[in-house]
Amino acid sequence: MLYTKPYYQPQQPAQIKELVDRVVLGTLVTPHSEGVALSHPVFRLDTTRGALGTVVSHVASASDHVRFLRQGLPSIAILMDPGGYISPSWYPNYPQRDSAPTWGFQVVHLHGTPRMLEEDELVAHLQDLVGHMERGRRCPWDSSELGPGGMERRLPGIVGYEMPVVRCEAKFKLGQDERPADMRGAVERLREQNQHALADTIEQHCQLQQP
Repeated sequence: MLYTKPYYQPQQPAQIKELVDRVVLGTLVTPHSEGVALSHPVFRLDTTRGALGTVVSHVASASDHVRFLRQGLPSIAILMDPGGYISPSWYPNYPQRDSAPTWGFQVVHLHGTPRMLEEDELVAHLQDLVGHMERGRRCPWDSSELGPGGMERRLPGIVGYEMPVVRCEAKFKLGQDERPADMRGAVERLREQNQHALADTIEQHCQLQQP
């Protein structure tokens, strides 16, 4: 079970979806009788299926992980953003306050039991994944550019699976327990270092007013 505190938990399911959409690459963990299978696939979270959504992904056919997925063993998809270092020297009241360095980050654990995808489902997953990653680009790539049969020739190299999420654990550690003035100072320093994504996320979750 993921250790967290109440104020580090996201308040809305949409925040979980946003994290998965943004991070995409994660870790798949499948405990089994021989140990633990680990892979680093890309994930999509379909929030239209299931109370907590359905994870859809794929791995290389040659991966040893495949045999454990085919067994339908309970697994965990983990996605974590890179986050960033927070120095207490950024707080306006430093060094008067007894503060320590920390790391701001967001992570989600999605638990479920895998089911293997049929070929048409795998193709739909790949098209959805590419569409998500190409969205907003000036010249978005399309699978038709592979040429006739291009997609089909590549399908044997991967195996698709999906996991209806039965438990979702998340931790958004973004300074919610710190004073707003201190986190505003941290946000300013992060922006000076061009860490705008983390700064934006802290502003959102700490409900800081824009300067």
